[in-house]
Amino acid sequence: MKKFYLFTMLLLFAFITNAQVKVQGVPRNDIQNLNTQNQTNTALTFADVQYWVGTGTNEAAFVVQWNDGKNPDALVWGFRWNGNATGEDMLKAIAKADHRFFSLLYQGTQFGTAVGGLGFDLNGVNSNGLYNSGNLTYPLYPVNGIINSTSYDFDQYTAIDAADHWSSGWTTNGFWSYWTKDPADQDFGFSSVGASTRALENGSWDVWNFNVSFNDSPISSTMTPVTPYVPLTSFTNGYFMVNEDWFSHTNGSVNFIDNNGNINYRVYSNVNNNEAFGATTQFGTIYGDKFYFISKQAADGGDHQYTPGGRLVIANAQTMQKIAGFNTIGAAGDGRSFLGVNEHTGYIGGSTGIVLFNIDNLQVGNLVAGTSGKGQIGNMIRTSQYVFVVTQTGGILVINPNTHTVINTIPGSFYSIVQAKDGSVWAIQQQKLININPTTFATTEYPIPTTKYIGDWGAWYAGRLTYSNQQNALYWINSINAFSAGSQIVKFDVTAKTFNETFASIPGQGGTFRQIPYGAALRINPVTDELILNTTESGGLAHFQKNWIHTFSNTGTLTNTKTLNDYYWFPSVAVFPDANAPVVSNTFPSQVSVNTVTTIDLKTVISDEDNLSSAIVKSIKSNSNTAILSAVINLNDELVLTSQGTGTADIVLSFNSNGKVIDKTLTVNSTTSTLATAEVKKIELGIYPNPTSDVLNIKTQEKIVSAVIFDLSGKMINAPINNGQINVSTLTKGMYILKVVTDKAVYQQKFIKN
Repeated sequence: MKKFYLFTMLLLFAFITNAQVKVQGVPRNDIQNLNTQNQTNTALTFADVQYWVGTGTNEAAFVVQWNDGKNPDALVWGFRWNGNATGEDMLKAIAKADHRFFSLLYQGTQFGTAVGGLGFDLNGVNSNGLYNSGNLTYPLYPVNGIINSTSYDFDQYTAIDAADHWSSGWTTNGFWSYWTKDPADQDFGFSSVGASTRALENGSWDVWNFNVSFNDSPISSTMTPVTPYVPLTSFTNGYFMVNEDWFSHTNGSVNFIDNNGNINYRVYSNVNNNEAFGATTQFGTIYGDKFYFISKQAADGGDHQYTPGGRLVIANAQTMQKIAGFNTIGAAGDGRSFLGVNEHTGYIGGSTGIVLFNIDNLQVGNLVAGTSGKGQIGNMIRTSQYVFVVTQTGGILVINPNTHTVINTIPGSFYSIVQAKDGSVWAIQQQKLININPTTFATTEYPIPTTKYIGDWGAWYAGRLTYSNQQNALYWINSINAFSAGSQIVKFDVTAKTFNETFASIPGQGGTFRQIPYGAALRINPVTDELILNTTESGGLAHFQKNWIHTFSNTGTLTNTKTLNDYYWFPSVAVFPDANAPVVSNTFPSQVSVNTVTTIDLKTVISDEDNLSSAIVKSIKSNSNTAILSAVINLNDELVLTSQGTGTADIVLSFNSNGKVIDKTLTVNSTTSTLATAEVKKIELGIYPNPTSDVLNIKTQEKIVSAVIFDLSGKMINAPINNGQINVSTLTKGMYILKVVTDKAVYQQKFIKN
């Protein structure tokens, strides 16, 4: 009887003992024979730790051992702090700092935070993420290194990249056992509390050791210090891909593809504490040293991972550090596009018009008169003289950027507009290219032989018409119909006026689901002249997780393909860094002598490696002696110097290439002399103001016999003159030619009616 009683008590004791086993503070009756003492003979010391996270005088070591057969295993980080800190504080700080390390946590339980899974990007492809229960439709990506669960379902998670370190479990796969060693301890001991309760000591060690299939694994005697994670801090060597991102789940984002071929995801969010852009980020552009991101709405209400940034977000173009964000963009409505007009002013295009933006003070301004009531604002370009704006229902608007007034309208239904290398302006319709003279606004049509270009104002995106900075050529993607893109990249030779409608084929056209362009889809690298094409998979729904970026040479050869992490990125437009400033040629003189009229062609003396030279804005910053010299820049980008006396003047010229500005000083020695007849004609007649909205004044010392106005088609318009003034208020907006006959000569000059 006594023996039976003793045996019963031993069984009861064993049951009670087993019942007291705690994994991360959680009582577990299902785990038996757990070794709670684990001695390691590692010779690693704090002096060997290479990557320290945090600051402070206290130090602790953090070790993760996966026991998955992949090496190196048993990775070691260091953590520094002041005051009090827990094991959870250490894990989260390291997960946030080291983007290679990620975790699966169940936070807020009665026992604190449970660690269900830990991973590490072993192969460096930046594919950290998980699938839950094999659900490939909705991949999960870490924020601050954490993927959250709301239950102990850790066994259901698998890594997106099978080559990474990843172990997770609770009831089936095994579990993460927690081992600690404080300075007073001889060996590592199994922690009966979780990371939330664990109080760190200066000199302590924490080891997370995965018990595969619930089998004990001794703490490794070989631990590998993790090399420091070096975040990307400069964004000049590569290009950006701006993403609409997944509506109702995540706000807009931007990825960066560096010149080493690495895809760096959510670079703006990584730099700015998980802040994103607004909802459906359609457009991005770099002007000067700033990156402007435009979203349709201010925020996506369904996104709880990333803080929304607004319809307009401005960042440092080289570091991605946030500068400013705007939820509203005034009378423009919802966001569409942005254009830098000069170093002080930008235009914000929206669903209802264009508003001014003060670049210096970062303030949204007033509506540009004449830009509302024309549907959505689409693409905008800045030539050396004017701004051209595509509208949904109001044709193409021509704006004088000095006065911010609409001076002309080119009627028609257009989708996009660009400027070519030679300075010509081109807009595209469904089956026509329209050449627009950049100063007279005269148009010439070039029918596209067989294919079509179909844009989408219903769900606006930046157009697929693009241009080369090095060849005088345009490119776009053909269309099958309004709902389906084609499979060919089309090239148009601007010089020869010829079409190549099979220049290059979009990859992945075989099989049930083919690759299709998304968003703007096609852009040209201004420095390498390579074509960058982004595609997704047809079929809708989960197919949109599949995304590729293809690179073509300028001869149409596919040279590279990158596959993005599975996710609903919905890429909107590729943007290239503006790394170079404009350069003035050494053929440009530093000093000239003028005794009559001298003309210098500025188009040939200024260039920019990563921007169109023809679009560089030329202006006169200052003239030190206006009494002896007149200096103006005409519509042909020519500097016209006219002597008015004897002396020396310093003319400071300013060259603005996409917001990067350089100045050049020209010293002019001016002398007066008898002018030739042709030269007299150039300066004996003046008209002002130009542009004008009502009255045009004629200034001349000669007797005016008659004045006639012609439009650009050659049609004559009677122009009664009264005391040297002509009333032009009834003319439609545009450019005209004024012909004035005096008692000594005949003069012709252009003017603009606005």
